[in-house]
Amino acid sequence: MLTQTYFDRFYDWVVRPVQNQQDIELVDAIDSAHWGNRAFSLEQLILWHQAYPPGNRLLCLEDRVVGGIAIWPIDPKQAAAFCAGDLPESQLFPLSKGTIADHAVPHWPATHWYIGGMIIDAPYRKRHSANPIGMLLTMALNSWAESGDLDYPITIFSTAYSAEGEKLLRRFGFDLLRDGNQMPDGDPLYQRTAADKNSLFQSFAQHGIPQLFE
Repeated sequence: MLTQTYFDRFYDWVVRPVQNQQDIELVDAIDSAHWGNRAFSLEQLILWHQAYPPGNRLLCLEDRVVGGIAIWPIDPKQAAAFCAGDLPESQLFPLSKGTIADHAVPHWPATHWYIGGMIIDAPYRKRHSANPIGMLLTMALNSWAESGDLDYPITIFSTAYSAEGEKLLRRFGFDLLRDGNQMPDGDPLYQRTAADKNSLFQSFAQHGIPQLFE
């Protein structure tokens, strides 16, 4: 089983969890350079990491952070408000296991998940010797699916910030839930449900993201 401390190495490429604030600052700098206006400030990203440390996973080439992806558990009521177009993305906040333990939030493992922040630094997006995006997605999604934090059936949602992002979400079985003009931030919202882990990986496997563990 994959764990938060699991490291997968393919030659000099590594997919690993965030380890400290410096990691968050590095991937935030890549995101800022690529997108400019971001949904979340650096301060928010640090708070998110403190609430749910496994949420961020990074792609590294040797010791250099070159990309990342975020997969966060969200309270069902907050997820419903966001998916209804009533809540801006910046007001989302991940469930915390500590909060669950205090009985302030009723449900853990989590049933609703937000995927965002997938970014690869521009010089590394098209390399002939490797597939950075495929490697990041394969290891991050498998690690998440094996974490024990998912309670099926699950709902996954994600906003698309570009035509490329929309294409990627459609490839992996996400359906358009709301057009950008129906969302507070103007970005289209996509959603997918999965009854179990096999269902979750069904579309992923068709596009090169294998289920590594049965």
